Amino acid sequence: MMAGRDAPPHDGRPPTKESVAKRLELELLSGKHPAGSKLESERVLSQRFGVSRPMVREVLRGLEQQGVIEVVPGRGSFVRDVRITDAVRPLDALYRQRKPTSRDVINARVMLERETAALAARHATAEDLRAIEEALRRFDEARDLVSRARADVAFHAAVAAASRNPVIEAMFGSITTLTFELMLRSLGDPSVSREGVPYHQEILNAIAARDPDAASAAMTGHLDVALRTYGDDLDQSLDLVAQRKIEQLMDLSED
Repeated sequence: MMAGRDAPPHDGRPPTKESVAKRLELELLSGKHPAGSKLESERVLSQRFGVSRPMVREVLRGLEQQGVIEVVPGRGSFVRDVRITDAVRPLDALYRQRKPTSRDVINARVMLERETAALAARHATAEDLRAIEEALRRFDEARDLVSRARADVAFHAAVAAASRNPVIEAMFGSITTLTFELMLRSLGDPSVSREGVPYHQEILNAIAARDPDAASAAMTGHLDVALRTYGDDLDQSLDLVAQRKIEQLMDLSED
């Protein structure tokens, strides 16, 4: 059991700037600090994490550069909602009211993204292909789960953009937060990740080869992995599945 989420590490190792930044980032993802809310002061954060105020200041500056928070001189640091846009926020709220399970979201993604991949193979421009390749490069270079999940969302968003269909792109945009939560579950499970990740390159190759059937098949295979491997998590509320994964990550950040 976690010994107190707000307690500094007690294993003899001093907290680092990276560990403090990761814990704050995970708190934001978990909804502990809702969008628009004000973070604690530098003094309170330094006491809570057991680090100096200059280190806290560096952490906040890094989070601001990532677009996660906004630092307002003389007022403090405020949480930004970087997960969804204003245009799709009402849809995200509507989805969550219905308490979708992991299976619900995966089935919706299969229906949407297999056609998205086929359209991308037909219509992707050279710039679209570069965007997909860049997202895949960032995914391959990511060294922590949150960064990998973000890059994974960016990869699928780039494929949606390459469909050259603004309605499909907006539809995918409306489920990006749900998709991110699924990716935390998938990428945090070695058996799911080992089987699912190689499909990324297959999807890219099929789109670059202008092969709609192969692109659709690769995307379907990629998403079907979760349906076959999630076990009991498949029919649990995605909110609960994601929250459990986030709490595990926060535990690990304190080890």
